[in-house]
Amino acid sequence: MGLHAVSIKLVQGILSAALAADSDLEAEQMLAAIGLYPEILKDADVYISHEKFIALWVELVRCSGNPSIGLRMAEFAQPSCWDVVGYAVESSPNLNEAMRRIVRSVRVLHEEAEMTFEVKGKVARLTHTVPSFPISPYRANCDWVVAGIFLLIRRITGVDFVPLKVGFQYSLPEDISAYHRLFRAPLKFGQPVNEIAFDSTFLSSPLLKSYPGLGRVLDRYIEDLLAKLPHSESFIDSVRREISIELRGGNLGVEVIAKRLGFVPRTLQRKLKEAGSSYQELLDEMRRSLSIHYLQEQHMAVSEVAFLLGFSEASAFYRAFKRWTGTTPSEFRRTLKLTNDK
Repeated sequence: MGLHAVSIKLVQGILSAALAADSDLEAEQMLAAIGLYPEILKDADVYISHEKFIALWVELVRCSGNPSIGLRMAEFAQPSCWDVVGYAVESSPNLNEAMRRIVRSVRVLHEEAEMTFEVKGKVARLTHTVPSFPISPYRANCDWVVAGIFLLIRRITGVDFVPLKVGFQYSLPEDISAYHRLFRAPLKFGQPVNEIAFDSTFLSSPLLKSYPGLGRVLDRYIEDLLAKLPHSESFIDSVRREISIELRGGNLGVEVIAKRLGFVPRTLQRKLKEAGSSYQELLDEMRRSLSIHYLQEQHMAVSEVAFLLGFSEASAFYRAFKRWTGTTPSEFRRTLKLTNDK
C-alpha cells in the first residue's frame, strides 16, 4: 500500500459528513486516537497512509457505536465532500459523463482505490474496490462509497433513482433494514467488489447543474494531479500485494512470496532489509491490521477470522493476536461491545 495513499481533502469531507450525521462525534478526538494532529486538516496538499485511513473508519464506528455510520454519513454528503472530483462530476452534461469522471478521477483522493464503469446492453455497472485488501474489512467505508455515489446520482439528476442491484464486499450484517430503506433494491453481500448496477437508460439523464466549461477546466486540473502521483509501487508495496493475495490460501511462507516475485528467499529478505523492513514484519503488520477490523464484525467466528488471515489453527491466531495487542480476540470483542453499548 502506498505510504501516502489518501488525500487529506477526502478526510476533511468524511469528517464533515460524520459530524453532520452525529453531533456527539469529536473530530480532534478521533484524529488523536489514530495519531494525527488536527492541524493536518489545514494543509490541503497532505496525504495520509491507507492504514491511517482504515483506522479513522474504525474510530468513527467505535465512537458512534453505529456499524452503519457510513450509510448515515452519505445522507449528509455534498459533492464538496469529494473536493475537485465532486465539482467535476457535478459539472458534467449528463449522468454517463459523471460516472466516467468519477472513475477517471478517484485516485486523486484515494490512491489505492480502483473503480470501473461499464455498460452492457440495458445494464450500467459501477464498481469499487481496494485491491490491497481482498475482502474489505472496513464496512463503514464501503457503505460511504456505495451509498454516497447512489445519493449523489439522485442529487445531481433530481431523479428518483432506484438501482437494479447493490453489492458489498463484506459479509451479510445482522440487520440490513437500513439498507433496504435507502436503496429499495436487491442487496448482495460477500461480493468480489462493491457495486451499483442500474438501468442504462438513466445515463442520458441531464444534470441539474451542468457547467461544461468548468468541467473541462477541472478535468485538466485533475489530470495534472494524477500525473504527480506515483506510477509504480515500491518494492515493499509489491510484497504487501502478494501477501494479500495469498492470505486466505494460507501459502504465506517466504518461499512462496519470493517465487511469486521472481526471487529466491534470501534475495527477498535482503531487499526488504535494505528497505527497512522484513518479511515477518510485513506479514504481522497486515495480519494485525486486518484482524482488528475483522473482529469488529461480531457475527464472524474467531476461527473464520483465523482462516481469513492464513492461520492453520485458531489457537495460533489467538497467540499471535495476544502478542500484537496484549489481549485475546475474545477479550478484545468483549471490550469493544462494552464500549459500543455505552
